[in-house]
Amino acid sequence: MKDKLINSAIRVFSKHGYRDGKVAEIVRGAKANIASVNYYFGSKEKLFSQVLRKAFAVAEQAHPVSGNLTLESPVEQRLSAFARAIVRRTFDKGSAGDYNRIMSKTVHSSGSPIDTICDEVTTLQVIPLRPLLVGYLGEADEQTYAVATLNFLSLATVISKHPFVVDMIFGESPAQQTIDSFIEQQVTAILAATKALSPKLQLTSSN
Repeated sequence: MKDKLINSAIRVFSKHGYRDGKVAEIVRGAKANIASVNYYFGSKEKLFSQVLRKAFAVAEQAHPVSGNLTLESPVEQRLSAFARAIVRRTFDKGSAGDYNRIMSKTVHSSGSPIDTICDEVTTLQVIPLRPLLVGYLGEADEQTYAVATLNFLSLATVISKHPFVVDMIFGESPAQQTIDSFIEQQVTAILAATKALSPKLQLTSSN
């Protein structure tokens, strides 16, 4: 029953976000009762935390941020793979796109559990991203790494926050070649924005 509730909640939250995702609809989809949410999770917010982890795990299996590269691969390739995976998830209409859809409908909505979201994003994305940014940017202060993380994740997820604009630009059923081309353009933009934060990398690229 616990898994049924999580799976039902993923469907509800990916459609409505946290605030408008009703527990009644979640339990109805799981063929459970209201008390089961408190029994298994303790609260809607704790259920939401489990939903984010499950949705992220599904996304990671379909579009791994490692890009199936090894730790010995050049850091720029690994950073590009990380960005590519996040952007690609936004275009995934299946379950691998649920995490991005949930986040896009929740992060800027009043009444959302910001502390829970920050904790989960830190664990699932910020911590794995940090060593790649350090390796790419080289020695820098904490503010630079923080800004790099913010820029990277914001640019990688920006299209998930504007689905109607994306449909206007690409149509409801864009060709895969069109999607792939856009994703590579977005990855290039993300790397350029990251590189701009490092005087060392700027100097290297100008020579």
